[in-house]
Amino acid sequence: MQNPGSPADVMQLLRRNAIGFADQPAVRIADQGMLTWAELDARARAVAGSLSGQVTVGDRVVLSFGTSLDFLPALFGSWYAGAVAVPVPPGKAAQAAARHTGAPVILVAEDVERAVAAGLTAEPVAVAYETALVQYTSGSTGAPKGVLVSHHNYMQNLRMVDEFTRSVAPGIEDLRAVSWLPVYHDMGLAVLMFTAFRGGTATVIPPQAFVGDPGVWLRTISEIGGNFSVAPNFAFDLCVRRVPAEEAARLDLGSLAIVLNGAEPVREDTLLRFADHFGPAGFKPHAFAPCYGLAEGTVLVSGLRYGGTPRTVRFHRESLRSGTAVEQPGAGRPLVSCGRRPEGLAVRIVDPVTSAEMPAGEMGEIWVHGPSVGRGYWQDEGSTAASFQARIDGFDEQPYLRTGDRGFLFEDELFVTGRLADLIQLDGWLFHPEDVEHTVERSVDLLHGRRCAVVPLGDKGDRLALVAEVRMPLPLDPGLRVQIEAMVRAAVGNEHGIEISEIELLPTGSIPVTTSGKVQRAKTRALLAANQRGDIR
Repeated sequence: MQNPGSPADVMQLLRRNAIGFADQPAVRIADQGMLTWAELDARARAVAGSLSGQVTVGDRVVLSFGTSLDFLPALFGSWYAGAVAVPVPPGKAAQAAARHTGAPVILVAEDVERAVAAGLTAEPVAVAYETALVQYTSGSTGAPKGVLVSHHNYMQNLRMVDEFTRSVAPGIEDLRAVSWLPVYHDMGLAVLMFTAFRGGTATVIPPQAFVGDPGVWLRTISEIGGNFSVAPNFAFDLCVRRVPAEEAARLDLGSLAIVLNGAEPVREDTLLRFADHFGPAGFKPHAFAPCYGLAEGTVLVSGLRYGGTPRTVRFHRESLRSGTAVEQPGAGRPLVSCGRRPEGLAVRIVDPVTSAEMPAGEMGEIWVHGPSVGRGYWQDEGSTAASFQARIDGFDEQPYLRTGDRGFLFEDELFVTGRLADLIQLDGWLFHPEDVEHTVERSVDLLHGRRCAVVPLGDKGDRLALVAEVRMPLPLDPGLRVQIEAMVRAAVGNEHGIEISEIELLPTGSIPVTTSGKVQRAKTRALLAANQRGDIR
């Protein structure tokens, strides 16, 4: 096998695999079949042939796909034609993305099938256009933005993912990835691209199938001997709640060498519960690999770990609320490390107001510099300058990416605490709403496993409201409502020392979320105001 890091651009990964792993399955989807690397390459060439005359080098092509065998042929076919791929969810998002990027073409699965049936084919362009992707952000704290990711960015980040993976599970050679993440999301796409980087096989499950039956993810891993997977923290809790112990015991998860946990705060109790629940199935706790990344950084920023299980450190609670991490073994609040940065990336903690670098253990904004950081936002010079061209005061002239995330460095490992835009300040203390939401979900049985959001109230934001979804018909019995409110206030007061002023209970599915399942708190705050006016019920 050739050195997987040797190609200069991402489209050459497919060309290499089509020769070196021609008959090996590249991607497999239940009820749709599979494609070998040679078949994927042939279909990509057909797509490139269909785009001939419709696009010129550097044009954008919108890819409007759900979980489909035709997504990768469309992606690589766009690159073969010299175009910039713009992956989006199927539906209305495709038209919006085409308007935003000026894309002359929107590809859907039927277009790929027609191109293949017509026998179209084209040779890949000799030199790839510099930009590979316009990758939209999740939009958890604002409108989604299109990140410009170059071929060089992606190849560098894939190298970093490879370094990360080998630091946790050095024995993996035959990569068998299993994913239920949306293919248009940066993390879901990264699974497919890393599979191409390693010349492995990706088995993909529709996200809606996982939400309806979380066990399908683990059964698939068990059936095919999957050794690599990725999911946000909530997915592991969902599996514990929805997969009975007797079903868990019938699984074989011993092949799972590494499972990345990212995209939202990683919780120690989640890791412990999952390892305990699926231990009888052979799941090994050291397979967990907490990590941190974002679309603006292509994907991965940190996660490297050498030996042992994921690291949890306990910190003094009041110090954390003041913005300083002071270790307190035994009694402190547990935080899970997101590991170390890969070689070639600089990760620094910076005061978001003064742009001064913070000492180790002091919280601030996470800034990143390196070859995998994207080139900016599509046609948004102001946001590009603000986010991608930041300078650390008195340090150096190299530009840094301002991630908008808050965290700190402790013994050269990154601990991520939450989004700066969501940070709440009450009576001089600082709180991340995710932490309060986690306390509610963990401590109040009637809200266990339900989506909730903590948002500030009033113009000054000096009071807090909890918006929570419930399965039961509304309005609730007054006595039950009083019981829920009392449990919420007691749990939050005991854990965080703050008061929840208002509690709003809504039907399941009411709280707005991003395509990756993150709560959109600004929209939730507007929803709360509308509900209190009686606009919705």
